Amino acid sequence: MTTPIQPAAALPTTAQPAAASSQKSSEWQQFYDWFAYGITPGSGSTPPASSEPASPATPATPAASQPPQPAAPTPDLWETSVTGTGPYGGNTTYNPIQFATAQTAQQMAEIVGGQEQDFTLGLYTTSSPIREIVGAGDNPLNAGLVADLFQKYGDQPGSYAWTVIDRDLGKTQS
Repeated sequence: MTTPIQPAAALPTTAQPAAASSQKSSEWQQFYDWFAYGITPGSGSTPPASSEPASPATPATPAASQPPQPAAPTPDLWETSVTGTGPYGGNTTYNPIQFATAQTAQQMAEIVGGQEQDFTLGLYTTSSPIREIVGAGDNPLNAGLVADLFQKYGDQPGSYAWTVIDRDLGKTQS
């Protein structure tokens, strides 16, 4: 038979739960202040002292001296509002970045060195075809995703976009 484990000694009667509660509250507030606000470069590591959201900062220098911001996706590269129907009548909305326009697919095929080909999903119908790049390597590539890689990382030789594309094509880096 096992002996039940006895709890540790009770808290002394001089313990003050209210003080511990306020300490936790203070620690929680510090944690919240630290992670609730973004830290901007050059602002140091101290979060704002108040618990209210920080107001947006106004630029102190002209926009020309600001660091370049990533470009917003160009909607002309991809089809918009692509929908599909499954074999049992279910409807879905697809990620438009996977559906390049015909012009985009042709341009990506020229850059990668293959040919554009439309692809279907078998029993599933889509409002726009999926356009792939074939003949550039061992595997086909989704033209919309290639355009997305080039937009994010550039199409210069050695860019991260080319690293991903070469890997997906089954080509080795020399």
